[in-house]
Amino acid sequence: MQVKSPQRHLGIYLLLGILACAVAVALKLIVVWSVDSYVYSLPIVGGVLATLEVAELASPILLAILGLTLGALTYYLPAGSNLAVRLLLLGLTLPLVLLLGHRVRHNRWIQQVANQDNLSLSQAQQVTNEFLQQETSNSGSLGFYLYTATRANPPTRLNNLATIDDNNLLQNQLTDLGQRQTGLLGLVFKLYNWLFTLAGWGIRAIYALLSGFMGLSYFYRGELWANRQRRQ
Repeated sequence: MQVKSPQRHLGIYLLLGILACAVAVALKLIVVWSVDSYVYSLPIVGGVLATLEVAELASPILLAILGLTLGALTYYLPAGSNLAVRLLLLGLTLPLVLLLGHRVRHNRWIQQVANQDNLSLSQAQQVTNEFLQQETSNSGSLGFYLYTATRANPPTRLNNLATIDDNNLLQNQLTDLGQRQTGLLGLVFKLYNWLFTLAGWGIRAIYALLSGFMGLSYFYRGELWANRQRRQ
């Protein structure tokens, strides 16, 4: 019986592993596009679901499947391979799965702004960049990522983008009011301000930690299977 060389094994691992990573990223982008198009646009409930970033529920599921797949594919790696080598593809794919969805939402937002006011994509991009720069001191996808951490659905009409954001104005007014309160009422306002500012980041952190945990735990399950297959 002919045994394949370690180099050939490594080639198979890289080929199948990169393919699995690409499929996971593509599926995440499809999920985000679909949810942003058909769920987040729903009246009332869409805004609530956007605030909870329900599209990100796909991340831990996809990372679990990817982790299991990459773990099983370590069967093709030489025995005793370094842990960093075995986890390289999973580690590189994790931030892509978590972050590229926001790029999809950013691009859809620019398209919506262009459609609402009959602008070209370049004009819409310029307007949205100016808006994000004013709101977050950053433009582009980074500005959109920072903005949507506290306000899930940015405005799409040109007149709303050119004026002070109503949600931001209301938040500032409530913050000023809370600073003038004392006792229990002051504590309530401080709690509200804390939740408004940090809740979105907390939700993102939970999704990120859960995705990393699921990816790693299922990777080791797949690796256990691969080790059993080697011993047979």
